[in-house]
Amino acid sequence: MIGLALSGGGSRAMAFHLGCLRALNDLRLLSRVGALSTISGGSVIGAYYAYTPQKSFAEFETDIRRFLRAGFHRKILLELLKPKNLVPGLAACLMAHAQDGIKLVSRREPRFSRFRSRTDAFERVLHRELFPSLGMGAARRTNLAVVIGACELRSGTAFRFGHERSGTWRLGEMEGNPADVSLAVGASAAYPIMLPALDRTFRFKKQGHVQTHRVSLTDGGVYDNLGLQVLEPGRDPRVSLHTFPCEYIISCNAGQGQEAGLCVPLGFVSRVSRAFEVVHRRVQDNAMHHLHGLRESGALRGFAMPYLGQQDSILPWQPSELVPRHEVIDYPTDFAAMPERWIDALSNRGEQLTRVLVATNLTDLLR
Repeated sequence: MIGLALSGGGSRAMAFHLGCLRALNDLRLLSRVGALSTISGGSVIGAYYAYTPQKSFAEFETDIRRFLRAGFHRKILLELLKPKNLVPGLAACLMAHAQDGIKLVSRREPRFSRFRSRTDAFERVLHRELFPSLGMGAARRTNLAVVIGACELRSGTAFRFGHERSGTWRLGEMEGNPADVSLAVGASAAYPIMLPALDRTFRFKKQGHVQTHRVSLTDGGVYDNLGLQVLEPGRDPRVSLHTFPCEYIISCNAGQGQEAGLCVPLGFVSRVSRAFEVVHRRVQDNAMHHLHGLRESGALRGFAMPYLGQQDSILPWQPSELVPRHEVIDYPTDFAAMPERWIDALSNRGEQLTRVLVATNLTDLLR
């Protein structure tokens, strides 16, 4: 089985992954992928690809470009400004901050449930514009296995939505797998500093017992920004809800790579954001080293990692019109509207790197 992982990285990841998918489609590998694991921005494009089996690849690409050009900021704002959302949303925000203060004093968990937040608005936009009335078990291209990764903040564990089952090893499997695709993608892309965690209550089944639990769902990149863990061979099905017998892994990574050291994080937000990015990169580095170990041990027959932050000088060979690393790595990871020239630059780099690395590292798949 071929496993495909699409990393987080907001709209930058969407554009980069578009190029990666285009290359895999042209190489006739995309239809051979058996399992798709997605995170954050990768979840938006990955879920849209998986859950639009009626569309050709050309139609899929046209849609993704339209979503990128429009962005999601304006639609989220318009959703928040609706009369039914504006006052309740502001009240919920104020109450959430007040409850944080009360918790510090009383040491008791708040009973207040946050609702109608920016992330709730994002989820409604996704439901209306991309995934109308689609549950996780809906029809998918080539019956593709899908896992959309989020993080459960209360327990600090991965929370994964799948086409067959959803949940976390800590709480168990969601009874009846009731989640919509829009909820899964919204949770996966809820970057903590900008988008509040989704506050939900579900029924979970574990070891034959059913219990109701409240969960706080945020960006899957907090736990596994590459989405690789569910695709790795050797996972124990007794404790893992999602296991796949992958012999090959293609991991599309929209990360920046090593920073130039020009940033001076002085304010609170810049310091927290920078620290978050450093932790992300370190975890990603460890995941990349682990892939090498799996291949060397024979657990994997091969892998390729098209990496936005790849140093061009160490590529096996360079295409004649390679989009240079330095031209694209600083594009922001938010979901703001993206100009066409940036869509072209990011997607072209994704396509070029994918072609080079698949041809170099996965030659037996091209025979």
